[in-house]
Amino acid sequence: MALTRAQVAELYTPIYDEFFLSTYKESTQKHPMFYDVIDDVTKEHRVDDLSALGEWVDANEGEGGGYETPILGYAKTYTPSKRWKKLATSFESVDQDEYALLKKEDDVKAMGRGGRASIEKNSAAHLYNGFTTAAPDGQYLFDTDHPKNSSETGTTYDNLLSGAFSHDNLELAETQIMNNYFDPKGIPIEPDEDPIIGYAPALRGPVARVLSDRAMERPGTANRDINRFYGTYTPIEWRYLASVHGGSNTAWYIIFKSMGMLKVVWQARPSFSSWIDEEDEVYNHKGRMIYDLGASNWRCGFASTGL
Repeated sequence: MALTRAQVAELYTPIYDEFFLSTYKESTQKHPMFYDVIDDVTKEHRVDDLSALGEWVDANEGEGGGYETPILGYAKTYTPSKRWKKLATSFESVDQDEYALLKKEDDVKAMGRGGRASIEKNSAAHLYNGFTTAAPDGQYLFDTDHPKNSSETGTTYDNLLSGAFSHDNLELAETQIMNNYFDPKGIPIEPDEDPIIGYAPALRGPVARVLSDRAMERPGTANRDINRFYGTYTPIEWRYLASVHGGSNTAWYIIFKSMGMLKVVWQARPSFSSWIDEEDEVYNHKGRMIYDLGASNWRCGFASTGL
Protein backbone atom coordinates (compact mmCIF):
# COMPACT_ATOMS: atom_id res chain seq x y z
CA MET A 1 0.00 0.00 0.00
CA ALA A 2 1.41 3.40 -1.01
CA LEU A 3 2.20 6.07 1.57
CA THR A 4 -0.07 9.08 1.66
CA ARG A 5 1.29 12.60 1.94
CA ALA A 6 0.19 12.75 5.56
CA GLN A 7 2.07 9.54 6.32
CA VAL A 8 5.19 10.89 4.62
CA ALA A 9 5.14 14.00 6.82
CA GLU A 10 4.51 11.94 9.95
CA LEU A 11 7.36 9.62 9.02
CA TYR A 12 9.92 12.41 9.00
CA THR A 13 8.65 14.54 11.89
CA PRO A 14 10.50 12.54 14.62
CA ILE A 15 13.68 12.78 12.56
CA TYR A 16 13.24 16.53 12.27
CA ASP A 17 12.81 16.77 16.04
CA GLU A 18 16.22 15.15 16.43
CA PHE A 19 17.75 17.45 13.82
CA PHE A 20 16.31 20.50 15.60
CA LEU A 21 17.50 19.45 19.05
CA SER A 22 20.94 18.37 17.81
CA THR A 23 21.88 21.98 17.07
CA TYR A 24 19.87 23.68 19.84
CA LYS A 25 21.98 21.74 22.40
CA GLU A 26 20.54 23.09 25.62
CA SER A 27 23.11 21.23 27.72
CA THR A 28 26.05 23.17 26.27
CA GLN A 29 24.58 26.66 26.44
CA LYS A 30 26.29 29.24 28.64
CA HIS A 31 23.37 31.38 29.80
CA PRO A 32 22.17 28.84 32.43
CA MET A 33 25.60 29.21 34.09
CA PHE A 34 24.89 32.90 34.69
CA TYR A 35 21.09 33.05 34.95
CA ASP A 36 18.49 31.49 37.21
CA VAL A 37 16.33 29.65 34.67
CA ILE A 38 12.69 29.17 35.66
CA ASP A 39 9.41 28.11 34.06
CA ASP A 40 6.30 30.22 34.54
CA VAL A 41 3.26 29.81 32.30
CA THR A 42 1.57 33.00 33.54
CA LYS A 43 1.40 36.10 31.38
CA GLU A 44 3.90 38.00 33.54
CA HIS A 45 6.47 37.08 36.16
CA ARG A 46 6.89 39.80 38.76
CA VAL A 47 9.75 40.07 41.24
CA ASP A 48 8.88 42.38 44.13
CA ASP A 49 12.14 43.64 45.59
CA LEU A 50 11.07 43.43 49.22
CA SER A 51 13.98 44.06 51.56
CA ALA A 52 15.09 41.69 54.27
CA LEU A 53 14.97 42.78 57.89
CA GLY A 54 17.81 44.71 59.48
CA GLU A 55 20.12 43.79 62.33
CA TRP A 56 18.61 42.36 65.50
CA VAL A 57 18.14 44.80 68.36
CA ASP A 58 18.47 44.49 72.11
CA ALA A 59 15.43 43.31 74.03
CA ASN A 60 14.47 43.99 77.65
CA GLU A 61 12.90 41.36 79.84
CA GLY A 62 9.13 41.71 80.03
CA GLU A 63 8.97 44.29 77.26
CA GLY A 64 7.67 43.97 73.72
CA GLY A 65 8.95 45.52 70.52
CA GLY A 66 11.53 44.38 68.02
CA TYR A 67 9.21 44.67 65.04
CA GLU A 68 10.47 46.05 61.76
CA THR A 69 8.76 46.81 58.45
CA PRO A 70 10.47 45.62 55.25
CA ILE A 71 11.14 48.23 52.59
CA LEU A 72 9.68 47.85 49.13
CA GLY A 73 12.46 48.16 46.59
CA TYR A 74 12.33 48.31 42.82
CA ALA A 75 10.04 45.71 41.27
CA LYS A 76 10.92 43.92 38.05
CA THR A 77 8.32 42.44 35.70
CA TYR A 78 9.28 39.82 33.13
CA THR A 79 6.95 39.66 30.12
CA PRO A 80 7.79 36.69 27.91
CA SER A 81 7.53 37.21 24.17
CA LYS A 82 7.38 34.70 21.35
CA ARG A 83 10.21 33.84 18.98
CA TRP A 84 9.85 31.41 16.10
CA LYS A 85 11.17 30.25 12.75
CA LYS A 86 9.39 28.33 9.99
CA LEU A 87 10.22 26.51 6.79
CA ALA A 88 8.02 24.92 4.13
CA THR A 89 8.32 22.17 1.51
CA SER A 90 5.90 22.07 -1.43
CA PHE A 91 3.90 19.02 -2.43
CA GLU A 92 5.54 19.19 -5.84
CA SER A 93 9.05 18.85 -4.43
CA VAL A 94 7.96 15.69 -2.64
CA ASP A 95 6.18 14.40 -5.74
CA GLN A 96 9.33 14.91 -7.78
CA ASP A 97 11.80 13.66 -5.18
CA GLU A 98 10.86 11.02 -2.64
CA TYR A 99 13.68 12.22 -0.35
CA ALA A 100 12.73 15.91 -0.46
CA LEU A 101 11.60 16.05 3.15
CA LEU A 102 14.66 14.24 4.41
CA LYS A 103 16.87 16.65 2.47
CA LYS A 104 15.55 19.47 4.66
CA GLU A 105 17.88 18.22 7.40
CA ASP A 106 20.26 21.17 7.05
CA ASP A 107 17.37 23.64 7.16
CA VAL A 108 15.96 22.14 10.34
CA LYS A 109 19.42 22.07 11.94
CA ALA A 110 19.79 25.73 11.02
CA MET A 111 16.45 26.36 12.71
CA GLY A 112 17.70 24.79 15.94
CA ARG A 113 20.95 26.73 15.68
CA GLY A 114 18.96 29.94 15.29
CA GLY A 115 16.90 29.20 18.39
CA ARG A 116 20.08 28.60 20.36
CA ALA A 117 21.54 31.86 19.08
CA SER A 118 18.42 33.78 20.12
CA ILE A 119 18.50 32.86 23.80
CA GLU A 120 22.29 32.89 24.07
CA LYS A 121 22.79 36.23 22.31
CA ASN A 122 19.93 37.98 24.13
CA SER A 123 21.09 36.82 27.56
CA ALA A 124 24.69 37.83 26.85
CA ALA A 125 23.49 41.19 25.54
CA HIS A 126 21.78 41.94 28.82
CA LEU A 127 25.19 41.75 30.49
CA TYR A 128 27.26 43.73 27.99
CA ASN A 129 24.50 46.35 27.67
CA GLY A 130 24.49 46.66 31.45
CA PHE A 131 26.93 49.58 31.20
CA THR A 132 24.37 51.65 29.28
CA THR A 133 20.95 50.15 30.12
CA ALA A 134 19.01 50.87 33.30
CA ALA A 135 18.29 48.30 35.99
CA PRO A 136 15.01 48.41 37.97
CA ASP A 137 16.39 51.10 40.30
CA GLY A 138 16.82 53.50 37.36
CA GLN A 139 20.64 53.32 37.31
CA TYR A 140 22.66 51.35 34.80
CA LEU A 141 22.94 47.70 35.77
CA PHE A 142 26.67 48.31 36.40
CA ASP A 143 26.94 51.81 37.86
CA THR A 144 28.59 53.89 40.57
CA ASP A 145 25.52 55.13 42.47
CA HIS A 146 22.85 52.53 43.13
CA PRO A 147 20.54 53.76 45.90
CA LYS A 148 20.53 51.74 49.10
CA ASN A 149 16.75 51.34 48.79
CA SER A 150 13.74 53.30 47.59
CA SER A 151 13.54 55.26 50.87
CA GLU A 152 17.24 55.90 51.56
CA THR A 153 18.50 57.15 48.21
CA GLY A 154 21.24 59.27 49.78
CA THR A 155 23.36 56.19 50.47
CA THR A 156 24.66 54.61 47.29
CA TYR A 157 26.65 51.55 46.24
CA ASP A 158 29.09 51.08 43.38
CA ASN A 159 29.19 47.88 41.28
CA LEU A 160 31.11 49.34 38.32
CA LEU A 161 34.66 47.99 38.39
CA SER A 162 37.65 49.67 36.77
CA GLY A 163 40.41 48.68 34.38
CA ALA A 164 41.44 45.76 32.23
CA PHE A 165 41.31 42.25 33.65
CA SER A 166 44.51 41.65 35.60
CA HIS A 167 45.78 40.30 38.91
CA ASP A 168 45.97 43.77 40.46
CA ASN A 169 42.56 44.87 39.18
CA LEU A 170 40.96 41.67 40.45
CA GLU A 171 42.38 42.44 43.89
CA LEU A 172 40.95 45.96 43.67
CA ALA A 173 37.62 44.48 42.58
CA GLU A 174 37.49 42.26 45.66
CA THR A 175 38.00 45.27 47.91
CA GLN A 176 35.32 47.22 46.06
CA ILE A 177 32.88 44.33 46.41
CA MET A 178 33.47 44.14 50.17
CA ASN A 179 32.89 47.91 50.46
CA ASN A 180 29.70 47.95 48.37
CA TYR A 181 27.95 44.59 48.61
CA PHE A 182 25.12 45.35 51.06
CA ASP A 183 21.44 44.46 51.08
CA PRO A 184 18.70 47.16 51.08
CA LYS A 185 18.87 47.30 54.88
CA GLY A 186 22.64 47.86 54.87
CA ILE A 187 23.63 44.37 56.04
CA PRO A 188 26.75 43.03 54.28
CA ILE A 189 26.06 40.30 51.71
CA GLU A 190 28.44 37.36 51.71
CA PRO A 191 29.49 36.76 48.08
CA ASP A 192 29.49 33.29 46.53
CA GLU A 193 32.50 31.22 47.53
CA ASP A 194 33.34 30.67 43.84
CA PRO A 195 31.74 33.51 41.88
CA ILE A 196 31.66 33.44 38.10
CA ILE A 197 34.10 35.48 36.07
CA GLY A 198 32.56 35.92 32.63
CA TYR A 199 34.57 37.11 29.65
CA ALA A 200 34.84 37.05 25.85
CA PRO A 201 37.31 34.72 24.06
CA ALA A 202 39.77 37.60 23.62
CA LEU A 203 40.47 37.47 27.38
CA ARG A 204 41.17 33.73 27.42
CA GLY A 205 44.92 34.28 27.94
CA PRO A 206 44.73 36.94 30.67
CA VAL A 207 42.09 35.02 32.62
CA ALA A 208 44.05 31.77 32.42
CA ARG A 209 47.24 33.50 33.55
CA VAL A 210 45.55 35.19 36.51
CA LEU A 211 43.49 32.23 37.74
CA SER A 212 45.87 29.35 36.99
CA ASP A 213 47.55 27.50 39.84
CA ARG A 214 50.88 28.56 38.32
CA ALA A 215 49.76 31.97 37.17
CA MET A 216 52.97 33.77 38.05
CA GLU A 217 55.38 31.25 36.54
CA ARG A 218 57.12 31.90 33.23
CA PRO A 219 59.65 29.71 31.39
CA GLY A 220 63.19 30.81 32.10
CA THR A 221 62.32 32.92 35.14
CA ALA A 222 62.61 32.49 38.88
CA ASN A 223 58.96 33.40 39.56
CA ARG A 224 57.38 30.77 41.81
CA ASP A 225 54.89 32.84 43.80
CA ILE A 226 51.66 31.16 44.89
CA ASN A 227 48.43 32.33 43.29
CA ARG A 228 45.76 32.95 45.88
CA PHE A 229 43.11 33.32 43.14
CA TYR A 230 43.48 29.71 42.07
CA GLY A 231 40.23 27.82 42.69
CA THR A 232 38.38 30.85 44.05
CA TYR A 233 36.53 31.76 40.82
CA THR A 234 34.67 29.88 38.11
CA PRO A 235 35.91 31.27 34.78
CA ILE A 236 33.35 31.03 31.96
CA GLU A 237 34.30 32.06 28.46
CA TRP A 238 31.23 33.10 26.47
CA ARG A 239 31.60 33.85 22.79
CA TYR A 240 28.40 35.91 22.73
CA LEU A 241 30.03 38.48 25.04
CA ALA A 242 32.52 39.32 22.26
CA SER A 243 32.51 42.45 20.09
CA VAL A 244 31.69 40.42 16.97
CA HIS A 245 28.28 39.73 18.56
CA GLY A 246 27.77 43.31 19.74
CA GLY A 247 29.58 42.99 23.04
CA SER A 248 33.12 43.79 24.12
CA ASN A 249 36.47 42.03 23.92
CA THR A 250 37.70 43.83 27.04
CA ALA A 251 34.76 43.75 29.47
CA TRP A 252 34.73 41.29 32.37
CA TYR A 253 32.03 40.35 34.82
CA ILE A 254 31.92 38.94 38.35
CA ILE A 255 28.51 37.33 38.73
CA PHE A 256 26.94 35.93 41.90
CA LYS A 257 24.47 33.44 40.49
CA SER A 258 23.26 32.22 43.88
CA MET A 259 21.58 35.59 44.40
CA GLY A 260 19.05 34.57 41.72
CA MET A 261 18.82 38.12 40.38
CA LEU A 262 19.62 37.29 36.76
CA LYS A 263 16.62 35.40 35.41
CA VAL A 264 15.46 33.67 32.25
CA VAL A 265 11.71 33.13 32.47
CA TRP A 266 10.38 30.48 30.11
CA GLN A 267 6.70 30.54 29.30
CA ALA A 268 7.21 27.91 26.58
CA ARG A 269 10.46 26.02 26.09
CA PRO A 270 11.74 25.51 22.51
CA SER A 271 9.56 23.05 20.60
CA PHE A 272 9.28 21.75 17.04
CA SER A 273 6.10 20.93 15.12
CA SER A 274 5.02 19.97 11.61
CA TRP A 275 1.71 20.18 9.77
CA ILE A 276 0.25 19.92 6.28
CA ASP A 277 -1.45 22.83 4.53
CA GLU A 278 -3.73 21.33 1.89
CA GLU A 279 -4.82 24.75 0.65
CA ASP A 280 -1.31 25.92 -0.25
CA GLU A 281 -0.04 22.35 -0.72
CA VAL A 282 3.02 22.60 1.50
CA TYR A 283 4.53 20.72 4.40
CA ASN A 284 5.19 23.24 7.20
CA HIS A 285 7.77 22.96 9.97
CA LYS A 286 8.09 25.37 12.88
CA GLY A 287 10.32 26.02 15.86
CA ARG A 288 8.77 28.10 18.66
CA MET A 289 9.64 29.44 22.11
CA ILE A 290 8.42 32.13 24.52
CA TYR A 291 10.72 33.76 27.10
CA ASP A 292 11.96 36.93 28.74
CA LEU A 293 15.15 37.62 30.64
CA GLY A 294 16.89 40.32 32.61
CA ALA A 295 18.19 41.44 35.99
CA SER A 296 15.80 42.06 38.87
CA ASN A 297 18.50 43.78 40.93
CA TRP A 298 21.99 45.23 40.45
CA ARG A 299 23.26 42.92 43.21
CA CYS A 300 23.54 40.15 40.61
CA GLY A 301 27.19 41.15 40.21
CA PHE A 302 29.96 43.61 39.40
CA ALA A 303 31.59 44.39 36.05
CA SER A 304 34.21 46.45 34.25
CA THR A 305 34.30 47.65 30.65
CA GLY A 306 37.97 46.69 30.70
CA LEU A 307 39.02 50.15 29.56
